[in-house]
This record gives sequence, C-alpha cells and structure tokens, in this order.
Amino acid sequence: MSFKTEAFVLRARPWQKADRLYDLFTVHEGVISAVLRSAAKPGNKLAGHLLPFSKVRIMIGRGRQDHLAGVATINDFSNLRGSLYNLSLASAIAELLLKDQSRGYKVKEFMLLEEVLTLLDNLDISAAKKLILVRTWLWKYLSLAGWQPQLDTCLICSQSIGAGKYVSGRGIICKDHDNSGTEVSAELVTWLKFINQADWHELVNQDINKNLNKEWLKISSLFYQSVYDKPSQALKLLAYG
Repeated sequence: MSFKTEAFVLRARPWQKADRLYDLFTVHEGVISAVLRSAAKPGNKLAGHLLPFSKVRIMIGRGRQDHLAGVATINDFSNLRGSLYNLSLASAIAELLLKDQSRGYKVKEFMLLEEVLTLLDNLDISAAKKLILVRTWLWKYLSLAGWQPQLDTCLICSQSIGAGKYVSGRGIICKDHDNSGTEVSAELVTWLKFINQADWHELVNQDINKNLNKEWLKISSLFYQSVYDKPSQALKLLAYG
C-alpha cells in the first residue's frame, strides 16, 4: 500500500547502514517518519530533494516502517537555509512539531507552517522581526491545536478582564482571587489577543517594546511547558531579539 501527499521536511537522522530516517509534517497525518534507502550514498537522487524545511511532494510506502518511494521538490526555501539564524528559528518550529504526537488532518496547521517558513525565507524581513513572527507562530499553532488560553474573561468569576494572573495552559484570573499564577499586564493581554487574530501582513508591521517582549517570553515559556510538560530548548533562542 502506498499514498502520495505534500510534506515539510523537519529532520533527517542516520538509520541502518546508509539509510536515513526523515521526520515529515504532512497534511493528512501530522508528523510521520519514513526511511529513504541508501540516502547517504553518493548520487541518491531522492535525498537531494529532502533538504531541511523544504516543501516536497512524496510517495510513502506503508509497512512496518514507512519508506519513501518518491520525492519531488515544491519549494526548497533556499534563502532560509542560507542563514544560520533563519535555520535556528526554523529548528525552533520543528522542535514543537516533533513533540506534537496528535494525528489526523492538519490542513490549517500545514498552511500556518508554510506561511511562517515563507516569512523566514524573505530577505526583506529583519532578523529581530522574524524572531517575533516565530514566537507568534507558537501561539497560533498551539491555539489551533486546542490550547488557546481564555483571555477575555476571568476563569473563576467569568467577569470581563484586562489584566490579572496567568494560569498556565488555561487563561487569566482576576487579581481579586487568591490563586497562584503569574502577573500579566493589560498590555500583554491586548497583545496576545491581537497576535492570535492578526494576519501575517499585520504582524510584519508590528513592533513591541523591550518590557512587553520580556513579559511575553516569560508567558510563552509557561504556555509551552503547560502543553508539553517540559521546558522548551527552542525558547532559549527566542529569548533574544
């Protein structure tokens, strides 16, 4: 049994002998792993299409271990791979995707990934702005996956709220409630609402101040950890900018 699909190449790992195991983000199944036989041997034509973060059309042969039976490049995002900084940001995205074990249709997530990789490939966008866009992608992706925090009303009393305490993975509570949480400013709440709704054109033209950026990073780390039960190594990179 075999099937064709579009995919993004997230990672390649050595496998048995000269084979390689590729982790791929697909529309229909999310992240899958497939072996390419003899990928490490010189002259392997299929391996040349499986460059990091490229968008490809693939044929997968099903079995005890899925294997790649055909590959064609759709977009190789060559500008992205030409910069170590851009590659680092893309690797931060891959880290999150590789930890997401949910399967099923990922049409919106697939489109979101293509949009952010296109921005990283754009030479006209500054390095600092790209960092903001990737951290925004984190919130958009987790929200699509069903983890969007409640930001409009208090989790306890359901009253409208502008600032308060952030409860990891859930949302915000009023300052009046005696509960553990991390203080969040009204400015950050407004920003989080904005980034989840804004399109990329709007986001490219946004700037944030140093204090808001620092507060956003702290809450982003808590958000990530509440979903995946461990700190993100990638967010250490996203701290700079």
